[in-house]
Amino acid sequence: MRLVRARRVVVTAWMSLGVSGCLTWRVESASPREVLQNPNVHAVRITSTDSTATKIEIYDPALVGDSIMGHPTKQAVARIYVPLSRVQSIATQHKSVAKTALLVVGVGAGIALYALLQSLNPPGY
Repeated sequence: MRLVRARRVVVTAWMSLGVSGCLTWRVESASPREVLQNPNVHAVRITSTDSTATKIEIYDPALVGDSIMGHPTKQAVARIYVPLSRVQSIATQHKSVAKTALLVVGVGAGIALYALLQSLNPPGY
């Protein structure tokens, strides 16, 4: 019975991770204008040229004049604008197969360890 429950948890975890996947940021060598012309870019992380090198994440980015316009979070309605002159580097968000696989293996190992420890308990506990 416990093994069946553990399998269900593994399958549920696998399906939920497969849908979302782990995300990673990849710095682009192209100019911000070129990056934003790609219709598959849904989020960017900008490193600004100010003294603190602030990192700003922008979702649903678009080029408006000489600025990058977008939202500060995926669900936000408010818009933010960052002038292209303040962009030091730009990174795009991608799914990481390696990180997702590592997470799935870690979750599976945790569930297997839990099942093993549960099997060591005497009946009735």
